[in-house]
Amino acid sequence: MNSDSLRYWTPNQFESSSMRFKINKKKIQLGTDNTGLCTYTYNELGFRSDSIYNKGFKIMSIGCSNTEGVGVNDNQTWPHQFSKLISNGIDLNFGASGRSNDYISRCLLSYYDLIKPDLILIMYTSPQRREVYTKNSGVKPFLYEDSWGFLREAEEGKMIQNNLLLLQNENEDFMNWYKNHLLIKLFLESKKCNWIWNGWFNIPPEYLEFNRFDGLYGKFVDYGTDGGHPGPQHNKTYAEKLFKHIETNFPSYLPNENQTYTSNLI
Repeated sequence: MNSDSLRYWTPNQFESSSMRFKINKKKIQLGTDNTGLCTYTYNELGFRSDSIYNKGFKIMSIGCSNTEGVGVNDNQTWPHQFSKLISNGIDLNFGASGRSNDYISRCLLSYYDLIKPDLILIMYTSPQRREVYTKNSGVKPFLYEDSWGFLREAEEGKMIQNNLLLLQNENEDFMNWYKNHLLIKLFLESKKCNWIWNGWFNIPPEYLEFNRFDGLYGKFVDYGTDGGHPGPQHNKTYAEKLFKHIETNFPSYLPNENQTYTSNLI
């Protein structure tokens, strides 16, 4: 075993590839969007997010491309539109295209103590996706629907892709999601942090918890520029419905009028 892989569970070396190349940059292409019609702006950590140094009510959103916002501009993602419904809302969007529920739990545990969020919004992705740790201590995203990067180009990667496809079944996929979900749940309960989760992406509808809210996700009102991800209106509608749900059922999750903010970061 090479313990060097543990560095990916720290905020300083969380990702070995995509994140570090996005730090403080603007892009016009992301994932399936090659139209050049959208602006993708990244912060000092390499996420499509407000600065972590901003003072205010910190909303940490974690998910895949639907959270990062492929096909829409910076101000049209659902995390950004949700944050604007809250006074002094800070949009800390940790969504990353093509990532898994393994990624979501790793991201939360790696960044929570740095961010110290006031509210966490998790949009789980397909249970069939995974994170793969290679013999050289790299961490790579596995997508059942399409291989990319190392899992497509390297011989070792192709072998891993094929073997994972053979090992997959619905029970294995569900249990991998469930383990990540329990890790997240127990961690956030220990931190006494408020959170809402969305399971529209193949999490069985009968798996109900008090803080699950799928809203209208899965039935897109409109589409982004890539034609495959939700568009600005859909993100807006989802953000508004999610806010209303929290306002009605969990009013204590939202800031009070007299709340003041100081930065937790040095």
